[in-house]
Formats: sequence, structure tokens, C-alpha cells
Amino acid sequence: MPIALEEQKTGFGPSFFSLCTLHISLNNNHVSPRVLCIIALLVLPATARAERATTWSFLANQVGPEWRINGQARTTAGIGGLHIATQSEVSIFRELNAEHPIHGVEITYLAPEGTEALLLWKEPGTPQNEVIQMPLPLHQALVPTQQRISIERYPDLSSRPEILGLRLPAGADVQILQIRLVGWGIVDRLKTAVQSFWKFDRMSPYSVNFLWGPVFAANPYALLRLFEDLPPQGTYANALWYKLLLVLVVLAWASSKWRRSWKIPAYAIACTVAVLWILSDVRMGAEIFSYAISDSAGLQAEDPQDTQFRERGNFPAFIADAAPLVADRGRYVFLTQYPYPFLGLMRYHTYPALPVAPEAAAEGIDTWVVFARGDLGIDPEGRLTSEGAPITAPGKILLDFGPDSFVFRTGA
Repeated sequence: MPIALEEQKTGFGPSFFSLCTLHISLNNNHVSPRVLCIIALLVLPATARAERATTWSFLANQVGPEWRINGQARTTAGIGGLHIATQSEVSIFRELNAEHPIHGVEITYLAPEGTEALLLWKEPGTPQNEVIQMPLPLHQALVPTQQRISIERYPDLSSRPEILGLRLPAGADVQILQIRLVGWGIVDRLKTAVQSFWKFDRMSPYSVNFLWGPVFAANPYALLRLFEDLPPQGTYANALWYKLLLVLVVLAWASSKWRRSWKIPAYAIACTVAVLWILSDVRMGAEIFSYAISDSAGLQAEDPQDTQFRERGNFPAFIADAAPLVADRGRYVFLTQYPYPFLGLMRYHTYPALPVAPEAAAEGIDTWVVFARGDLGIDPEGRLTSEGAPITAPGKILLDFGPDSFVFRTGA
């Protein structure tokens, strides 16, 4: 059964505005240029502003012969989508002749465990073996989840590929429900520009030295990850303001040559600078205010364990409970997802006891301090495990701070 192809368009069709134009022409012997300009502005964006999407559905066994798979994998096409369990690196792809530009790709999937996939994109006219690969992480998803990527993040790519697909690493287990190819029009981009201008970064260590400021995202998918991928991908507002002012200066110079006066052009430039200055100041002031609101919300919890500090979460409450348990140990193993800033804080608050790497546990260290590590747990035999595999001798938990944070001691 061939795969389902569906093109969706939004916005008024040209027939609506054609009827409006016909009505004006029938009821007026003369139409002013202003009216004609308004009609043109309404009719022209009718197709350009519409979001256009092509949807490939894998539900209900809708997997056709146009799809090809390279590599060793167990594939099952069922009512719930295309299930792929790979034994080696696997590529699933197809040729396409897109009827509209492709600015973003959305994949709906299920995955019991996360995997680092790649989006395959072959440019028209390039050699068969020259396929561009873009990172597309598929996180753990026990319910249908969408992962989106903005193709316009890569400005050298065209918007109409010859081949599109996915590459999965060995050991991946993914169920693909749907792939959606999206192109955006003028109205979508203008709306995204306004939203991205008022989207704020979060307070980070680098905020002490500089702020990114407002950035115009290219499309809705780029907006979702505007300050997640650094540096932000988009057009910086200040760069746009400078270009606008340069254009105004050139126009003012040309106008002064024609009118023999700098008064009106200078007034226009001064007003523009004032408006942009006030707008930028209001926007950046709102971002600083958002930092205070975020910090205040995290510090209002009644239970210290629920208090959330910037960059540290509830680590201060955890270290207050864990430090006394390692005070009589010269060294202990400390495990966390990100060393900064937690490793330095542990050294400071537990000195003279020192945190060490797991490899040092063989030297007689019996205490393991674990913070925010969901992949670690305790098996029925009382051993500390990493992704289900035991890494210590049996022991017991001295501090149960949460599902992924605890203090464990062997032989206790």
C-alpha cells in the first residue's frame, strides 16, 4: 500500500479576493489607485502566506515501495506505525519531488530509549554519495512525541531536496508514526518574528558578561529552540536596526539633494532612532524582569527539598543533608550528570573529605553520593546499578533524597 501523501494549505484562497475585485469593478466606473493597492496586497499573499505541508503517515501499514532501507534491522509495519530495531547503522530514505519549499521537518515517533538519529538530505544535482546529515536527537518517548528541525538553520541548503530520510545508529529502537514536511509563508514568518523578538533567554552564567538580546527566528521551528542552541540561530535585532538606519541615512542624503534641506530627513532619522531605542530598552528591561520572576517562583517552596535555585536546582538542600554522611570519610565517589557547578560545590562543602571518580572505588572507598542521575538505581540484591548493570557490592541507602538523588554505602 503506498504511503499517504497529504498537502495542507491554510489561508484564504484567491477566489475570495477575485470576487471582491469583481464586485468593485462592477459597481464603480473608476477604482482609485489606493483601492487597487489594497486589493493587490490582499490577493498577493493569499498563496505566499499560507503554511503548506506534506504529511507522510506510517499508521495503518502505510509504508510503500518508494521507501528504501539500507542496513540490518528488524522492521515491522503495523497499525501503530513503522517499528525499526537496528542491528547495525540503518538508513531509511526516499526520493521526492516536493510541490512546495521545505523549511522544516517534524517527526512523530515512539522510543523506549533515546537515540542520536540523523536527518538525511540530498541536494538536487549533487553526486549520489553526497548526502548531508543533520543531527536529530530522538529522546525517550513512551507516548507519541514530535521532534522538529529547522532546515533554514543551514543557509547553504536549498528548500527542495531530491532525497530525504533518517539514519539510525546500531541498537536503536524507534517507531515512526509520521513525517511532516513544512513550508511557511509571509504571515507565518512575520508572526514568528514578533514572537521571537519577545522571547527571553534564561539567566545563565554568561549573563554576567553579556546578553544575546532580541533575535528574529526564521520560522516557528527555529523559534522553539531559539536559546537552546547557542549561539542563537537567527537575525539579531540590533544588526537589523543598524541596516535600517543606514538605509534611512542614504535616503535622507538623496532627499536633501532633491529638497535642498536636511530638516525633514534629520527629523525622520531622529524619530526612528528614538522609537528603536525605546523599543529595545523596553524589551531588554522585560527580560531582566523575567529573571527576577523566575528566581522568585523557584524560591517560594515551603519544603527546602522543593526549592529551585538558578543553575543548581535543589542541590543546596541535597548537599546540606549529604555532607554530614561523608564527614568521617577521607574520600567518596560523587556522580552527577554535569560536573559544573556541582563538583566544585561538593569539594567546598565536604572538605576535608574529597569527591573522586568511580574508578577510585576499588581502593576501598565505600560511599557513593549520587545527584540527578536517573540511570543509576539499586537492584534487588542491594547493589548500585548503572543502566541495570551492577557497579558496586551490596549495601544500603543512607539518604533517599529523591528518585535520582541519594547517598549509598557498601557493606552497611
